[in-house]
Amino acid sequence: MSLAAVLLVLIQYLLGTSESLFTPGLAARTFASSFQGNGYNFVATKAPGAYSNVSPAKMILRDGYPSETHSVTTEDGYILTVFRIPGSVHSPPVFLQHGLLESSADWLISGKNKSLAYILSDNGYDVWIGNARGNTFSRKHRYLSPNDPRYWNFTWSELGKYDHPAVFTHISKINGQPLVYIGHSMAGSTFSVMAIERPDIARKFKAFIGLAPATYEYHVRAPLRYLAPFWRQFQQMCYKLGIYEFLPHAKIFNVLAKHICQQSQLQEALCTNPLFLIGGPNPTQLNTTLLPHIWSSFPAGTSVKLFTHWLQQMVVNEFSKFDYGPAKNQEVYGTARPPKYDLSKVQVPSAVFWSKNDWLVPGEDVRHFYEQLPLKMGIYKVQDSTYNHFDFLWAPSAPEMVYSKILALLDRLDLRNNQLYY
Repeated sequence: MSLAAVLLVLIQYLLGTSESLFTPGLAARTFASSFQGNGYNFVATKAPGAYSNVSPAKMILRDGYPSETHSVTTEDGYILTVFRIPGSVHSPPVFLQHGLLESSADWLISGKNKSLAYILSDNGYDVWIGNARGNTFSRKHRYLSPNDPRYWNFTWSELGKYDHPAVFTHISKINGQPLVYIGHSMAGSTFSVMAIERPDIARKFKAFIGLAPATYEYHVRAPLRYLAPFWRQFQQMCYKLGIYEFLPHAKIFNVLAKHICQQSQLQEALCTNPLFLIGGPNPTQLNTTLLPHIWSSFPAGTSVKLFTHWLQQMVVNEFSKFDYGPAKNQEVYGTARPPKYDLSKVQVPSAVFWSKNDWLVPGEDVRHFYEQLPLKMGIYKVQDSTYNHFDFLWAPSAPEMVYSKILALLDRLDLRNNQLYY
């Protein structure tokens, strides 16, 4: 057993609640500037108010937008929560999907005029914000409890195969116009799986826009890469200890957000550096007043099996289904090795963004993904060479550096006239 695997399992245990290994707990300086970007609506503002234990629906209302909450049940019984900032009758729908250990809250944390969800709404779009099964806001099931190990028997493959089709079918019944999917990190994997396995659902989409899409992880530079070769031991040890949920939003994170992230003496060590060790260091683009809000919702939890699948991606330079080992692979797939996903089957116009200082999804992996996509809209490098993995969500300059280009891409799609130009 690797020492790294044991240590990570112990961290998972210590960050869990005292009540159960499965059940999560209850759920500086101010940046101010203004700029104009290509004629689109966004003005930088101060950090939002405290959001600890506040649902995304209340966050949306607090920031002055209409809010709806939708429940969607998947074919295999998971009940997902989707938040909506409704547009006008003819507003084109845009769907936002979070990455690993994130949630819908991460699209809202920066506040009005800074978060992508609000900027899209301000520019006339019907905004839908998803939550993956098992995270803080999507923990229900028709008959399974999160205390049941069977509840956590999923990877990102199931998110693409079951979660996305259910959610997109629901959205299409309400707003029948073609969708645009904007996803961060792991959302690139889940969208690709959906497009490959459910082409009938993929036909509902005008475009996919990936922000640091994590379909390949072979060149990851974050310290987690040292754990990746021991993915099998990590999963086995977790299961032996009865741990099936990975990093739920436990009480300790609310303590961190409320009491530590606002203290300058401890802020850097306990609130800033963990984010930098995951996504890459970039103090110039971290609005430290957001740290309490970030740690009020992050991490949002997932399954040990999904995290293991993610570690597998770092070991092999392939976009494949979950590796059970040769014997069980033969039983499940009919082959000793897990089947690869064929990205040439993603028949949706696609654009991707990457950044030089992203430790989690480096440019080599984003380019490898993009090269295999058949319908290319563009690959965009963020001009700020210090941008890290999380800056796509929370950087003060994200509206100018990234979101203005997304709005330009949406204009090229000409969604309001149901035309496609790329």
